[in-house]
Amino acid sequence: MKTESTAFTLDREGDLAILWFDLKGDKVNKFSSAVVMELDRMLDQIREMPDIKRLILASRKSVFIAGADITEFTQVTSAEQAEEFTRFGQKTFLKMSRLPQITVAAINGACMGGGTEIALNCDYRVMSDSPKATMALPEVKLGIFPAWTGTTILPRLIGLPAALDMILTGRSFDGRKAKKIGLVDEVIPATVLIEGAKQFARKQTGKRSGSGKTHFYLEGNPLARKLIFAKARKGVMSQTHGHYPAPLKAIEVMETGFANGIEAGLAAEAREASRLIMGDVAKNLIRLFFLMEDAKKDRSGRTVTSIESSAVLGAGVMGGGIAQLIADKSDREVRMKDVQWPALAGGMKAAARIWTKKLERRWISRAEMNRKLALITTTTDWSGFGSVGLVIEAVVENLAVKQAVLGEFESVSRNDAIFASNTSSIPISQIAARSSRPENVVGMHFFNPVDRMPLVEIIRGDKSSEDAVATAAAFARKLGKTVVVCNDGPGFVVNRILTPYMNEAAHLLEEGNSIDSLDEAMLDFGMPMGPMALLDEVGLDVAEKAGKVMTASFPDRMIPARSLPLLTGDGRLGKKNGRGMYIWVSGKRTGPDPSVYKLLGLAQARPGSKLAMTERMVFSMINEASMILDEKIVASAAEVDLAMIMGTGFPPFRGGLLRYADSVGLGAIVKRLDILKSEKGPRFEPSKTLRKMAEEGTAFYDKFPMKTL
Repeated sequence: MKTESTAFTLDREGDLAILWFDLKGDKVNKFSSAVVMELDRMLDQIREMPDIKRLILASRKSVFIAGADITEFTQVTSAEQAEEFTRFGQKTFLKMSRLPQITVAAINGACMGGGTEIALNCDYRVMSDSPKATMALPEVKLGIFPAWTGTTILPRLIGLPAALDMILTGRSFDGRKAKKIGLVDEVIPATVLIEGAKQFARKQTGKRSGSGKTHFYLEGNPLARKLIFAKARKGVMSQTHGHYPAPLKAIEVMETGFANGIEAGLAAEAREASRLIMGDVAKNLIRLFFLMEDAKKDRSGRTVTSIESSAVLGAGVMGGGIAQLIADKSDREVRMKDVQWPALAGGMKAAARIWTKKLERRWISRAEMNRKLALITTTTDWSGFGSVGLVIEAVVENLAVKQAVLGEFESVSRNDAIFASNTSSIPISQIAARSSRPENVVGMHFFNPVDRMPLVEIIRGDKSSEDAVATAAAFARKLGKTVVVCNDGPGFVVNRILTPYMNEAAHLLEEGNSIDSLDEAMLDFGMPMGPMALLDEVGLDVAEKAGKVMTASFPDRMIPARSLPLLTGDGRLGKKNGRGMYIWVSGKRTGPDPSVYKLLGLAQARPGSKLAMTERMVFSMINEASMILDEKIVASAAEVDLAMIMGTGFPPFRGGLLRYADSVGLGAIVKRLDILKSEKGPRFEPSKTLRKMAEEGTAFYDKFPMKTL
């Protein structure tokens, strides 16, 4: 017997039934309001089927359930409306937990958000052993928390500490980890998941009794709970500086649920999550979610060539990192070339370190690590380069060297091979100036560390073909990166905007503001790292070289501070040699180095005004971004924001650099820049575009909406 609906089908096998979730017209299963209503009706029908004793919830798609339909979040007009829908979702999911049948969720792929919550409301959960099968509650990444029973029920299943970790971080768990913490009951081979789920269901003699790993011997003690919650709250504050309200509210809701019972916890879930979704943080994070989803798509309409073989030129930290990424994500051989074998050994070590970290965390086995490492082959000549479809150049940041390497590559490569430079600041058109095939030359700018930084800028040179640009972008996406395609220009997007920020930080230092106060100001603003610490991480020598490229391009505006040459002249390179703005011990940053002030001729350093410092650094970036848009380096304010969030960690809760500028008001920003210009010089001159928008009362997102260059 089959009962049909838009999203659900019920298949009967004697006293066992499978409730299949297969949302028509969509690649993944997700819970829209219409789907939740259909599930509600279906559960009412199943309740009235006493001949069904066991029910399996399963998916016909490769993804189990992707969670809620995020598009509906943007259509909510009031907290009351949000709370009404949240309570309906809770009511429907609780129907699953209160069915008379024994219920089992058979999780075959990604099980996110609402998918995890409906699974939690089943009596049991079995999970595929496929690496694609993962469970998570990632709602905090959208500025909310699980409010369809998850925040209240999860701690009663897996214990309070584990539930706090899962909800506050949004981290994913594969089958092995999920079983270890009590999230699932059994892990079954992917090829026989449904048959295994049937066997598991038939073995169960009744609905689950008790509350799993609640650990009431500890958590039932109010004092113990208080200590656990206090530790969690402290951890959240150290990570977020209070800028993200959702994790703190999740803790508050859990406290309510433990102190006053499940019904009180559910009421708090609905009330607090609904208020959060109407707040600026959630709105900004949801916008970012859609920007990231859009960046995964190829909207160029061009022919994309599948890259079957690739290579990397240069075996430094970046080259080794890029080679590791290609081998890891594509599972294909990648050729790495350098002029000396010791350099290649260093590149291999850099790659091995990344996999070693995964091995230590038990994300991969040693055999898998060795197999992946063997995919990277090395050479000091051009052997093997005649067949590659794409080579990524990561040699030193020197135009002449890059041009020479490009010429050598073209003499041995296929006519259609793409040469992608990982330059951080040199215009692609200059690199391609002597190329015999400039249409095949593009920019492909990765950020350090390659394995962790999500952004890749794909740069279109003056003569780059659109097919080459589209192919490089598609390759980056297959490596799991967020892509921003931009036109050519010194520093492209991120480094172009970051240069005045870092330069202004150096000017502030020279004026006597202390190293730690500069960093604290930007940490308080929401940046993941302050500018002084960032200089040490990047390398003062690297920053100085990039600064020279930018100064040569914009001599009237990017007037260099004198501190970097003085510091590098003193042998300070930052983290890599243990001497920079900070003192480094065994790779760990300790306190600021007081000798820096003496080197700069400062009698003493003082903590400066955080507001004044923040405005000078951030408003400099906003001004530069307005020029980038005017020059059509990128087409929209949204692309600038995506690049800055993914490339620098600009605070996501602020929505991005230009979303933040719009919230402050361009008139106020121009007024402040004019004052700074009179006090500090012409580098603060507002751009014509910024001044005009301020006069017209126009916002960045109105003036530069999403479109394709």
